[in-house]
Amino acid sequence: MMGEEGRTPRLPVRMCVRCHVTTETPVVVAVVHQNSGPGFVVYACRACAVHYPPQPEVLTVRPSAGRAGGEE
Repeated sequence: MMGEEGRTPRLPVRMCVRCHVTTETPVVVAVVHQNSGPGFVVYACRACAVHYPPQPEVLTVRPSAGRAGGEE
């Protein structure tokens, strides 16, 4: 097994969902969940990321009162 000494880490390279340009500084703008199979993450470049609303923190989102088990 080869060591990792002296190697520079690979930068993440993703395509922007808005302008379709590849970027080395991707910003997560959405996470898509699916019922069957794995979901996926949607990225944008820093210039286009300002056009998307901020994503809520998953651990701070409260369940709605209309859901089963969500009533207090």
